[in-house]
Amino acid sequence: MKFRNPFPTSRREAVSGRPVPTLNWVVFLCMALLLTLGVLFIRSATAIRTDRTQFLYLDMLRKWIPAGLALHVLVAKVDYRKWCDWAWGPYLAMLVALVLVMIPGIGTARMGAQRWLFGFQPSEFAKFSVIPMLAFLLADTNLRNGFGKLVVVLGAAAAPAALIMMQPDLGTAMSLVPTALAMAFVAGCAPRSLLALVLSGLVLVGVFFSAAVLPEKLPPEKRERVERVVDRVMFPHWKKRILVFVYPDRDPLGAGWNKRQSEIAVGSGGRWGKGYLKGRQNILGYLPRAVSSTDFIYSVVAEETGFAGSVVLLGLYIGLLGGIVTTGLLCRDPAGRLVCAGVSALLFTHVFVNVAMTIGKVPITGIPLPLVSYGGSFTLSTMALLGLVQSVAIHGGGPGTGQRPS
Repeated sequence: MKFRNPFPTSRREAVSGRPVPTLNWVVFLCMALLLTLGVLFIRSATAIRTDRTQFLYLDMLRKWIPAGLALHVLVAKVDYRKWCDWAWGPYLAMLVALVLVMIPGIGTARMGAQRWLFGFQPSEFAKFSVIPMLAFLLADTNLRNGFGKLVVVLGAAAAPAALIMMQPDLGTAMSLVPTALAMAFVAGCAPRSLLALVLSGLVLVGVFFSAAVLPEKLPPEKRERVERVVDRVMFPHWKKRILVFVYPDRDPLGAGWNKRQSEIAVGSGGRWGKGYLKGRQNILGYLPRAVSSTDFIYSVVAEETGFAGSVVLLGLYIGLLGGIVTTGLLCRDPAGRLVCAGVSALLFTHVFVNVAMTIGKVPITGIPLPLVSYGGSFTLSTMALLGLVQSVAIHGGGPGTGQRPS
């Protein structure tokens, strides 16, 4: 059976001698391989379960991957400039959804977080609405390219980030920060202003770390007073995760369990791993089953395939990010370059933080691994974002495309 190209070009363009619209096949191939690995290791992470969750990999195969591919094709076929022009609608709808999800009786709470609305996570789709919105604002020539424009752009990213943080979902909220900064840098915002914002952010992180750790250093009579102040400005689970990161051996059987078992799983994989479906930490349940197929899927991969498998996995991410960056560099339109910058920064943040979290280099934040971790909303939003990149490849007017920017 002959394969039908889902991204057809017009007959006039096909016979004109000009290059026809095409996908970035590096991005598509890396996406397909990562999805395949994801299904395999979700199957491994859930193999010993006896409830319905042992079939999560079938959910990926039957529902989320087909739906994600359909969304990927749909987004790619529409000119990315239209997505940017239409950005206000999805952006405002996303803000409304983020408010609704926190209303008891409308939003659904799971594992202590109010994140679900009708079975989906609005915070995941916030990523797809924020990037075109920021590209629209940064490419708008009516806004002067100064500090005021930077404030408007960061405000557009901060609004959903603040709502997501209230769920609470610190990992997803924080992933929007480097995304906005990377897009502002590519747009030509003043490096000095961006550097000042980065340094301010680092200082703020230092303040939070100090606020969590400081009471531990004080005598009992002063500790209670300081802790009351800290509890007013910091979610309890933030403080708990910081303390686990700073003092990992204080409660190894309680709060520090996930961190410790993840490090053991990654380290025990050795050079070649223990073999597929043979990871001891996973099979014996030392790696918590509630998160082994989601936030800690990299621990399962590293234990079963070792250093070699980890290199292959990270190599696929390098190929994916390289393809996205190349698409942006070849695009002649500023909005297309900004879209690619935002998607690459967002995915890089996810990969970096997730891997660093599982090997104990950053506090646990609950941020999944793109295309590999289980999650319906996350899979759909990631594939939609990659569809946006393919739209830039098809419609961006660079080499290998058949259309010029209007």
